[in-house]
Amino acid sequence: MNNIYAFKYSLLQNNTFSRLSLRQNLIVLDELSSTNDYLKELLSNIKPLTEGTAIMARYQTKGRGQRGSTWLTTKDENLTFSFLLYPDNLAVEETFRLNMLICLGIQEALAQYHIKATVKWPNDIYVQDKKIGGLLIENKLKGGLIRSSIIGIGLNVNQQSFPAAIAHKATSLLLETQAETPFLIEEFCVNILHDIMLYYQKHTAQDTAEILSAYNNGLYRKGIAAKFLVQGQEQIGCIAGANAQGKLAVYMGEQFVHFDLKEISFII
Repeated sequence: MNNIYAFKYSLLQNNTFSRLSLRQNLIVLDELSSTNDYLKELLSNIKPLTEGTAIMARYQTKGRGQRGSTWLTTKDENLTFSFLLYPDNLAVEETFRLNMLICLGIQEALAQYHIKATVKWPNDIYVQDKKIGGLLIENKLKGGLIRSSIIGIGLNVNQQSFPAAIAHKATSLLLETQAETPFLIEEFCVNILHDIMLYYQKHTAQDTAEILSAYNNGLYRKGIAAKFLVQGQEQIGCIAGANAQGKLAVYMGEQFVHFDLKEISFII
């Protein structure tokens, strides 16, 4: 066996996240209040639960986003799912590293559909100036390490019209690809999960500085002057990037200011 084929064979042998294995560990339910909550309940009651186990809901009634926001979805048109990871020796203070890896994995997955996505800090997924999805990560800790992570992802897939309040800032896979027929949600779930897991597996041991650089290179409106809301005041700033702790550096008033969650928001 020559070196090239030996390398490919090794990759196949080491890939525990095949489409077949992920399909076998995907639980599809008609309706749930929250896929994250359901998976947390499974994790508490079933031991051990296989890494990569995923819960998909055809309709999620009480999905949550970052900062306690609500993730609204249309029944049978969009994808809402959660999956389980057991990060290897990841310290609590490195939580943002996991967030970056998953965001980059989603960007990589959407690129398979010829969609160039950016990340609106910290974890909303945008195509140009419109939101196509987002994620919420909930970690279970043991000592100073992350014992398990539940990653909830929502992606607009087949929706073609949105409520008037968000129509100007929302899009979907169908709209962006201009596909002639709707996507099969369950099949799309397996494919997107496979690509995210492959990215995670490939880059999980990568140096944090390299991951941070890739994340910042794909940030929404990085280096472009924009309006922000800071402590109730409208300000003009320019995003420079995030640091390893997840704080956002924005150039304002001839200086860099670092913001944590809930301290700054875009005015769109």
